[in-house]
Amino acid sequence: MCVHMLAILLSLAVQANDNRIAAGITRGSQLHVSLNALQAIWHPDGNGGAGIPIQSFAEAGKAPQIPGPLIRVRRGTEIVASVHNAIRGTVLTMHGMVNRPARRDSAIRIPFGKTQVIRFRAGAPGTYFYWATTASQPIANRFGADSQLSGAFIVDPPDAQAGSDRVFVIGQWINVRDKNGGPNFNYELDVINGRAWPHTERLSYAQNATVHWRWINASIGSHPLHLHGFYFKVDSRGNGIADNLSDNPDPEVTELVEPGSTFTMTWRADRPGNWLFHCHLAYHIIGHMPIEAMLRGKSTITDEEYENDYVRHSGMGGLILGFAVRPSNEAQSPDPPLIARRIKLEVQAGPDDRADAPSFRYVIPDEPAIEERDAIGPPLILTRGVTTAVDVTNLLNEPTAVHWHGVELADSYYDGVSGYSGYGSRRAPMIDPRQTFEAVITPPRAGTFIYHTHMDDVWQLRGGLAGPLIVLEPGATYDASSDHVFTITTTHAWSDVLKIFVNGTSTPPAITCRVGVLQRLRFINMSTFWTNAIVSLSAASRTLEWKPLQVDGAYVSPKHRAPESAVQFITIGETRDFTFVPHETGDLELQFWPDATVPNIVTVPIRVVQR
Repeated sequence: MCVHMLAILLSLAVQANDNRIAAGITRGSQLHVSLNALQAIWHPDGNGGAGIPIQSFAEAGKAPQIPGPLIRVRRGTEIVASVHNAIRGTVLTMHGMVNRPARRDSAIRIPFGKTQVIRFRAGAPGTYFYWATTASQPIANRFGADSQLSGAFIVDPPDAQAGSDRVFVIGQWINVRDKNGGPNFNYELDVINGRAWPHTERLSYAQNATVHWRWINASIGSHPLHLHGFYFKVDSRGNGIADNLSDNPDPEVTELVEPGSTFTMTWRADRPGNWLFHCHLAYHIIGHMPIEAMLRGKSTITDEEYENDYVRHSGMGGLILGFAVRPSNEAQSPDPPLIARRIKLEVQAGPDDRADAPSFRYVIPDEPAIEERDAIGPPLILTRGVTTAVDVTNLLNEPTAVHWHGVELADSYYDGVSGYSGYGSRRAPMIDPRQTFEAVITPPRAGTFIYHTHMDDVWQLRGGLAGPLIVLEPGATYDASSDHVFTITTTHAWSDVLKIFVNGTSTPPAITCRVGVLQRLRFINMSTFWTNAIVSLSAASRTLEWKPLQVDGAYVSPKHRAPESAVQFITIGETRDFTFVPHETGDLELQFWPDATVPNIVTVPIRVVQR
């Protein structure tokens, strides 16, 4: 009896699904697939980690999977799906089992112990998903035991060949509610294809390979997904029941994916090394609370206790995907570039640094320090094609690391992820206290980028370790009278938890522009929380117009440079540049919101004067 029960328990251990093997059996033009919704034990930190009781899908006769079994067919295939609810005491509400594109989703209710056969035809090719709930919640509020009842559904063109694309499903699990009944995010666990970093799959590509990824956000969170070291092109965006091809050829390094949304991306792995793709919401890339503590559900834990016990020095975790680009010639060892310029950058504690709310800053020695309490780093001005060494000296009492966000580095060793960046046995170290790290950068394009910490991200970012990195064309000089940089960060004080800073302060000084002179506005969102920050330019409450110039440091195509309303969403890790020409004297307002639901507004007054 004991052996039999052990076999049953082992059979209900969830397997992480890498979405490489499609479920079901094809018979002619039909796919027959049988799905069981059941209770199982999930090990998001690997098979040796603690287990979480969870609701999951399993293909009949096989182990349960997170995410659920992959359904992948060619266009025109008829799907015959048999869905059985084996989760005791529940009614399973099934979504996503419809022909695409669809005007609305379906909701099929399946009581415990019952089986429902669903027939539909695979329509337009695209990236979709199916999902279910046992708590009658929309996907944007499904965070508990049923939060992993999701699976990818891919429709290929009729003539599609077996491709090398990869499919990734984002999930979140939160088992504790706050006093209002919503999710207590201190108990959050974030996964990609059923695993949390450092247990997510490690990918490998040959140098110069073309890479195609499909991303599905089946979680309740918004995720600004950022690619280190490379630009990518978004091929399509969807909402689970429709998938629209993108006609925008402009490259980017950060894409925001909202709950229930999908996108596909293509990029070229043209430089060797170890790199990351990750969510840029800082709380989604830290180690989660120990699973045993999460299961105990001490819902009275305060935010301060959470920050001090789990966030600080928790290490990287959650929504991170690591990949290596293998050199085309393993024996190849290029000569190091000749350094044409050197910048000294120090990491210091601020004047009001304290144990529960750090104040950190980047400083260029011999330049005046910024005096605001949560000051950001000074702009680093580089030149396209000019090799620059940045000597980063750590004067803190804790280790740090610096990431050159958006820059196409020739050598991943300088990418700023300690213990990982580099290749083979050559890995970037953390910058220990009183140590200096030399980062060598030869920027291949001019634009707006970011430098920021990649060590204890929430703690150090909120303390002030971020700054703008501006790359100019050869021969150009930076003119602060017409070229303006605005960096959004998050204050570190608990009493100001819902507030943002712009350029290190809540009260930025006014700027002056001249009539008829082209102005460039560079916007950077490096907050730790606000994925939909808003910026607007207005005069006497009337919204003005500006022209898009760059996204993530890359120029937008000419057809996208037409004048548009001067209101813009900017997600975390994104930079956006606009130009405008003031035509008359007067007062303008440049305003920043954390997002549309938060009243905190930071205003930059603009005075327009005659030339």
